[in-house]
Amino acid sequence: MHYHDGSLVRLGDLVDVPVPAGTARARVVMLGDTYEHLNVEANFLSWVNAERILRNTAVVIEWIGENPFAHDDPQYAPVGNYMFTDVDEHVVHAV
Repeated sequence: MHYHDGSLVRLGDLVDVPVPAGTARARVVMLGDTYEHLNVEANFLSWVNAERILRNTAVVIEWIGENPFAHDDPQYAPVGNYMFTDVDEHVVHAV
């Protein structure tokens, strides 16, 4: 799996991801093409593996710092610290 610029996506890479307020920093913790993972919470990992829901063009990222989608509105489901995202021109390897 490669970033839009051709460089290899690796576990632990820091990436900048577009969010409504601009961009947010995250770490790549699971690769969709191999299902390799890095320090992923056991229940989440079990669910992803059992359902096989991670596309081979996608990764699981874990937000660094505050989750940009966090909220405290009880009418909506809570958000976790992981997110599935395709590796495309919008996900930029932070060097």
